[in-house]
Amino acid sequence: MRSSPRNHPHQLNSSSHDLTLVGLLSLDLPAIVSMIFILGAVIPASLVLTLGYLPVGFFSAALGRGNMDILVFEGAEIPLLVAGAATVLLLAGPTFYWRVQHFRRILLSPTIVSGQIRSLNFTPLEFSVDYVYWFQQRAYAGRNAIRRNHRREKRSSLRAGQNITALVDSSQPEYSLVLELYSRGDADARL
Repeated sequence: MRSSPRNHPHQLNSSSHDLTLVGLLSLDLPAIVSMIFILGAVIPASLVLTLGYLPVGFFSAALGRGNMDILVFEGAEIPLLVAGAATVLLLAGPTFYWRVQHFRRILLSPTIVSGQIRSLNFTPLEFSVDYVYWFQQRAYAGRNAIRRNHRREKRSSLRAGQNITALVDSSQPEYSLVLELYSRGDADARL
């Protein structure tokens, strides 16, 4: 590991970076997957509760490529569908809420500190960065994982051993994110 960049932490003005809550959530794999499950539960359940059926083939019928069929639900099927949707919401809802709160805490009053990348990890769905950063003379280890994004994976600022900039929640310093990973620009995001 190179020399430790133990700079003093300082507050970061929200206008000096291009991070938004929506932008962070759009890269975050747990947030994306939980939102897909939430929409996959809420949309069919609300259609069945309001219409009594699911319009199967709606888009192909709207584009003139076939007939729109309907899948009608009756009797005991409706409460079963609603119970299934409620179960999915009970599992996926807290995950999405947790991810929103995690990023929100960091964005509300970020403190910028120096850090260094330990390793990069790739899976078919995920690109993650393991790093270490220093806050108030103490070292913390962090890991940020985003959905696969080849442009971000090829950034010169994201290499093992590279110094990085971490945004840290000063009240809970174990919550952090790598600015170079989440920023939109391809250039180094260091401030």
